[in-house]
Amino acid sequence: MQGTNIGEDVTTLVYRIADGDCVILRHKGDVIGLTSPLGMQTRTTTRLGNVDHKHIIGKKIRDVVVSSKGKELRLHAPTLDEYIVMTPRLVTPIYPADANLIVSLLDLHPGSLESSSGTISPMEVLEAGTGHGSLTLHLARAVHAANVGIRLAAARVDQSLQAMPRAIIHTVDVSSRYSQHAAKIVGDFRRGMYLRNVDFHVSNVSEWIEQQMHARGPRPFLSHVLLDLPSSHNHVGTATSALHVDGKLLVFNPSITQINSVVQYIKAKRLPLQLEGVVEVGPSMTGGRIWDVRFAKPRALIKGVDQNVTFAKCANADQAVEDDAKASCLNDGEEEQPHDQQSFEIVCRPKAGTRISGGGFVALWSRNRTRQDD
Repeated sequence: MQGTNIGEDVTTLVYRIADGDCVILRHKGDVIGLTSPLGMQTRTTTRLGNVDHKHIIGKKIRDVVVSSKGKELRLHAPTLDEYIVMTPRLVTPIYPADANLIVSLLDLHPGSLESSSGTISPMEVLEAGTGHGSLTLHLARAVHAANVGIRLAAARVDQSLQAMPRAIIHTVDVSSRYSQHAAKIVGDFRRGMYLRNVDFHVSNVSEWIEQQMHARGPRPFLSHVLLDLPSSHNHVGTATSALHVDGKLLVFNPSITQINSVVQYIKAKRLPLQLEGVVEVGPSMTGGRIWDVRFAKPRALIKGVDQNVTFAKCANADQAVEDDAKASCLNDGEEEQPHDQQSFEIVCRPKAGTRISGGGFVALWSRNRTRQDD
């Protein structure tokens, strides 16, 4: 049977390792390490001895090589999860379980989009906060099928396309160092099979969006936006202006108070966004834990009684807040009058389950249709 390289996008029973591949070395089932991209003049150093890459290139997956210390090391192709965890990092990555959940929440179905005028445009997804490149790689894999068979530019780092893709991941970071490192992380996996799906940009995300809208015209062009930034609320307004109707805005933050800041900003600015849900992610949390984050008018204010009652803005199933939240919740799409703006409290607490430390929070909004969209 004819073998292929592990970086090729084909299905076969035999994989031959080629120049540029990364492989995992195992000894008696234990992971010894992940090689750097293979080259005929390079080597990998491990606690069990050195391995010259020229002895690995040309072998098949699960073949054995012998280190300089005489130890037998078996060759394995890294899964995406293994690759993310084992690659060198400058910043903490979004770990694979969380990245997979984030991608699933977006419910991506990549392909070309047709506007009301008949213009065909690709699906464009914006990730703000490239970081390690973990989420970038998961997003690139999710849209990869849409671009199979299309000849794209060999390097997708702010370069023009040779052909129009059906799906693009724009990833923006203010640090050129992080952006370059993430581009290498994406490019080194399976010899860059997903790199052509990604555009890397070094910029402030709001400034980048404004530049794009100035160049393209004042029309939405993004199918989805992901904000993984310390002050996401500062960029929500600009991101919403570039988001297609029914497009998703996803915010990932380590603290529920940061999510609250975004919720409050959206309400204060009356942005056309509908909160779909808030999910806590973290260790040993399969599928995440759903949080209840919404505005509610305290019952004391509704009945006109003593308004000096204290209501917790972020409580764990406090019965008073529970009753008040049920008494007057702002329904989807409902808008209160401006003079009532200060009479609402924000409710945020786990809907169910036990408390778990660590992890982060993912909030998802959908963009509503406005009169300007008609």
